[in-house]
Amino acid sequence: MANASGPITALHVPAGQVFAAKANASYSVNGTQLSYRKGSLEGSKSLLYYIGSGTHGRGFIFEEQGQLFQSPVAYFGEARGWDVAPGYENETSVFLSRKVEPACLACHSSGPKFAEGTVSCERCHGPGESHVEAIRASGKIGVIVNPAKLAPEQRDSVCAQCHLTGETRVFKPGRSEATYRPGDLLADHVVPFVWANPDQAEFKVVGHFEGLWQSKCKRVSGDKLSCLTCHDPHVQVPAFEKAAYYRAKCLGCHEQTACKVKAGSCVSCHMPTRATTDGQHTAFTDHAIRRLPLADQKSTHSPELVAFWPARTTERDYALADADTGNWQKAREELLRVASPDAAAASQLAYTYDMTGEPAKAEPLYESALKADPNNLVALTNFGIHLARRGKLAQAAELWKRALAINPGLVPPALNLARIEWRLDQHAEAIATVRNVLSLNPDSVPALALLKDLEAVR
Repeated sequence: MANASGPITALHVPAGQVFAAKANASYSVNGTQLSYRKGSLEGSKSLLYYIGSGTHGRGFIFEEQGQLFQSPVAYFGEARGWDVAPGYENETSVFLSRKVEPACLACHSSGPKFAEGTVSCERCHGPGESHVEAIRASGKIGVIVNPAKLAPEQRDSVCAQCHLTGETRVFKPGRSEATYRPGDLLADHVVPFVWANPDQAEFKVVGHFEGLWQSKCKRVSGDKLSCLTCHDPHVQVPAFEKAAYYRAKCLGCHEQTACKVKAGSCVSCHMPTRATTDGQHTAFTDHAIRRLPLADQKSTHSPELVAFWPARTTERDYALADADTGNWQKAREELLRVASPDAAAASQLAYTYDMTGEPAKAEPLYESALKADPNNLVALTNFGIHLARRGKLAQAAELWKRALAINPGLVPPALNLARIEWRLDQHAEAIATVRNVLSLNPDSVPALALLKDLEAVR
């Protein structure tokens, strides 16, 4: 984990070029400079940080208007070359506005702006202040979390915080990835949801934890088997030792006589690498520990979501998970049964009313959401529309400014704000607003059209 992220200046970044066919755009990387070209449109960004050890790949990050954004191209270690980054395969524009959220940094760095330049010890061992103070004062080890000594669910939570994404994750009211501390139950902070009947043909980059829990080994062994049974986060096993190292781990539970293959690698048969369905040029170990190789299957899954740790899950959590996966009708039914909706629940319920053209029901919910959480992006963006329709332009503009301070790459609120600024005779501000959003969405057709219109009548 020490090489998992940091300032790009710590790396030798190989030069490369990528043509994104669907976007009809060319990208090139030279040192720390990312350049793009699409027809007569061209520009560049300065890459500041990297994410990923490079074994499978590395993503890159630049800063714009005080926020961090992901580069649309990445370097893939297994392919030894550049290509569009995962999630950008179907983009039809020069898309520079994918913000790096706090949840990304929680697992891929030591904190905001890569404070320590890597994934820190505290990600797994908890706050280290008292530990350091005790050593300085007496040379004795102070309070520090040892995941191996925790109760099973707390132990597993340490790994699951980063290695269990599931289909979606829902934060508990007032909680976030930043509130979790090793030793806590992850489900008290964030609830991962998975499909009730997992799609065996779908294999995700971050599916190790869920795969292990599907395995017969885990079902039979129960709490005795965990990630730590086979993995030591402090040790990177050399490639030439891996077969023997992990075979010894398997033989710690299994008898050698049970297998007809007397030598070699257990992993190659029972935990083979598979190409991922959510990241090109990469293959990861299948942790489902199958007795027989997985036959080709049609990609299907149950439409029902279940919480990975259901004991601490509420109907509000299920509702937000259903909303996030597009099951809006079910989400509304569940949200209506939530007695005192928090900001996340209120804003999502309001959005369902927007979808069915019921503004009178949506508006008070958006107001309630913003009172509880002034930075709720859904409420800031959508309630601004309601206020503008009622002629409250200054109030709407204020909400959209707050939304853009959180994510300056959002095109709809930026263009709405620019139009209001123009109507309020704030012409220079309107043009600046459009140019700011174009810096992250340089070929946005509506933004370019609005900028042309505004400059023509200025």
